[in-house]
Parts: sequence; structure tokens; C-alpha cells
Amino acid sequence: GAVRQALQKGGKDPGIIELDPEKSLSSQIDNTPLKDTEEYGKFFNMLKMGIPQGAVRQALQKEGKDPNIIDMDPEKPIRKQGNKPNKSQKVVAKQIAPKVARKRLFWNTIDESKLKENTFWSQAQEQTSLQLVGLDVDNEEFASLFTSPVNKSPAPKKETAPDVKKPSAKQKIQLIDSRRRMNGSILLTKFKVDYKVLAKQVDSMEYVKAEGNELRGMMQLLPTKDEALALRSYLPPIDAPQSEIDDAVVKLGECEQYMAVMLDVPDAKDKFQCMVFRADFEQHTESIRNGTKLLIEACDSVRNSERFRKVLVYALKLGNALNTGGTSEEVKAITLDSLLKLAEAKAFDRQTSVLHYLVSIIQKNDEDVLKLSEDFVTVKAAERVAVDMLNQQLREMKNGIKLVKKTALKFTPNPTCPMDEAPDTLEDDLLELSQMGKFSLSAEAKIKSLSNEFDNAKSNFSDLLDFFGEDNAMSPEAFFSTINSFVSMFNQTRDELRRKEEAKARRKRIEEAKAKNLAAKRSKQ
Repeated sequence: GAVRQALQKGGKDPGIIELDPEKSLSSQIDNTPLKDTEEYGKFFNMLKMGIPQGAVRQALQKEGKDPNIIDMDPEKPIRKQGNKPNKSQKVVAKQIAPKVARKRLFWNTIDESKLKENTFWSQAQEQTSLQLVGLDVDNEEFASLFTSPVNKSPAPKKETAPDVKKPSAKQKIQLIDSRRRMNGSILLTKFKVDYKVLAKQVDSMEYVKAEGNELRGMMQLLPTKDEALALRSYLPPIDAPQSEIDDAVVKLGECEQYMAVMLDVPDAKDKFQCMVFRADFEQHTESIRNGTKLLIEACDSVRNSERFRKVLVYALKLGNALNTGGTSEEVKAITLDSLLKLAEAKAFDRQTSVLHYLVSIIQKNDEDVLKLSEDFVTVKAAERVAVDMLNQQLREMKNGIKLVKKTALKFTPNPTCPMDEAPDTLEDDLLELSQMGKFSLSAEAKIKSLSNEFDNAKSNFSDLLDFFGEDNAMSPEAFFSTINSFVSMFNQTRDELRRKEEAKARRKRIEEAKAKNLAAKRSKQ
């Protein structure tokens, strides 16, 4: 004890006498940087995450550690930066009779009845070496620093900024990244809801009146691993009174409050994904159903158009007449994209295209064929149907409903049979016990029906390609785009020829009128 006091008076570490004098000092001293120690490393990580110093100090105090430790250099060992506060001095301070007002140390005490015989605290009461007999303490200095007569007017405070600012009633404790907090607060302010109510709805996967994007945004605001660590360090223990937990949550910012409430929801991300799937389900099914319907109708329109068949026959005859001059080398079939070549080929007058000539022939022989576009109203819209995207969307819905069923079953109690051994009929019965389970059964049936309709549409299109002798690798977008492009050129050429004929008729009427007037003048003479 005397040697320790001598070391302390000399400003040296009294713990040095516990080292082995036969070994070197460097081999027995922990040179681990403060930020990498098991005891304090996580608190410096919290600072690195951008968590305010005040919140980190509170976390240190909650665990009974010196909050001023974060003022030290994290890159150096703690032994090289001065000793930690001597806890034994706190014991002495506690024994001072409370005859005057004094500063209080709000520490967490241990119930003596819970201490075992071999604990340090039992030894501290029994061993003489731990009684700190003869401790050198300047009582006057202690009294001037930490005590004050009750009737004495308080000394004027120095204008120094405190290390830790206690948040006022209006200030909120901030524990997460500022940009994430700002974006999250905007979303949560727009979606006005009681977070506790929302947490219960998410936990039971109830229907929430919200769009898929809003639910997706709230799912992205679920606390990360580091954010969860920061929140749990700040919040009281789980077994603390609920009122104490609620008071701590209220002091947090908007985004942190949401995260704190969601901490206790098991598998919150999976449950949110189920809710997002449910919110988007009708929109996605309608998109696939509309695309499927358009594809089927467009296939029927092209296949059943008598006018289009006549156009193909007229084009084939005209092309053969041009290419072979009526010999026996005529071709029997052409691809649909060959129709687009008709507008490119010009006559020797460099003005009349083959398409002009084709339309004029049709106009002379079968004027009804000029109404071709009336047969292809649905074909125009079918060009915008992205079949690959619909196929991917349907595949994602099939995978999504599997997750929904799995999650719904996971949180449905079944005391009689393990879920991995449950037959399908039992699974369906269990799913009927929850809102999300009932939805999954209904959605699965709709997806199956939708998949059959989509397969039927693709089969119809494949048959259509075979019907016209087209390459089976051609996509619906390319097929219908080719037809729409030809119909557009066909209509433009038809309208152009009509305008020319109308202009020719006007000129003829004018010439006839002039000739009539001239004849009348001559008869008068």
C-alpha cells in the first residue's frame, strides 16, 4: 500500500508493481490503440458513424464508463494518455456526510445481496490492502470543488462551453447520418402514422393503406446494423419500465423514433417485402393482363384480316412482275419486312414508287382494301407491349408469392406439425388464419391463371409467325412494328394519290369551264 502511494505521488501508475520484474516492460504493457480495444472500440466507431458526441457520452455513462474517454487520442494506447479516473475516490466521496449541498454522482449501484463471496467488491470490504488506509486527499480542495453551504449564494458561472449539451424540450437527439435522417423525415412526415401502430401492423403483416413506393421507402428506413447498435446503446434496457423507454424515444428525432420502434419487430424486412408485394399486386397483375389481352387481340387481327392477305397477294404479284417479267422464276412467299421495300424502289421517273403503283392498282381493282388500317386498331397498341418485361414481371411475382407464403407460415403457430413436414392441405389451412396468409392463397390462384393466359398469348404469337413463315426468333415488338410501319406508309401513299386525283379533277373542271366560256363568247360574235 505504501509503495502504491509513493508511485501515485510521483505521478506514476501504481499498477506497475503488479508486473513481473523479471520480464521487460514492453512485453507486459498493452499497446493496443484505444479505438481497437474491446472495451472502448465500439464507442469510437459510433463517433466515426457521425453519431453526436453527446449521445456517445450518454452511452458510455449507461455502461458505467468515463464519458471523457472519447476526448483521448484513439490512435494511442490508454496507458500513454494518463490513467482512468480512480473509482476508489468515488467511494470516499460517497462517505462524506451530507451536511452541505454537494454535486451528485449518478452511478448504477449493485444490490449487495446479489454479490457472491469471491467478487471484487467483497474483497474490497475484507482485505486491508484494498482499504486505502492513509490515502492522501486534500479535503479543503475537495470541499471547494464539490460542496457548497446551503445558504451561500451560488458563485457566478464561467462562460465556458460544456462538453455535453443536454437537449432542451424542443431539441431532438440525432443518432444517424444527417442526409439519411433528412430524407427519412420527409417521407415519414408525408406518411402520417403512429409508429407503434405501424410496428404492430408490420409485425402481423396487416393491410396498410399506403402505396407500394411509400412502404418500400419505409422498408429502406429500417435501421442498419450500426444504426441499431447506436440506438440500443442510447435506449434503456429492454427490461426497463415502459415509461422510461417511451421518454427516451420521444427525445429522438423523427427518423430515429421510427427506427427505435421498429427495432423490436422480428424479420421486419421480410414482412415489409410481403406488404410491398401486396400493395403492388393489383397494379402488376393489371399490367400483365392488359399486355396479354393486347397481344392476343393483335394476333387475331393480323391473322383474320382479309384486306391484309389481299395486300400481300398484290405485293407478291407486282414484285414478281418487276423482278422476273412474268417468267417461271416467280417466288412463292415474301417476309413481311419486304413490304417496307416497296416505298424505297422508284420508277424511272424518280417520283413514282412501287408502293404508289401498288396502291393505285388496289384502288382500281378493290377499293375496300384501302381501309386496311381499320383492321389493325389493336395492332398499333401491341407494338408497345414489351413481352420480355412482362415475362420477367410474371416471374418476379411467382418468386414473390413464395416469399409471402413462407413468411406468413413462419409466423403462424402450428403446434401439431413442423412446417417442413406439413402437407399442402395443412399449409392452406394455416394460411387461412392470417390476413397475409389469406391474401397469399388468393394471389397465388390469380398468378396461376394469369400465367396460363400469358402462355396462351405467346403460343398464339408463335402460331402467327408460323402462319406467315416468319423467323420464330422474331419478337412481338419487331413483328407488330413492321406491320404498323407498312400500314402508316400505305395510308400516306393512299392519301397522297387521292390529293393528286382531286387536284387533277379540279384542273379538269377549270379547263372545262374555260372552254365553255370561250365557246359562249364565240357564239355571241
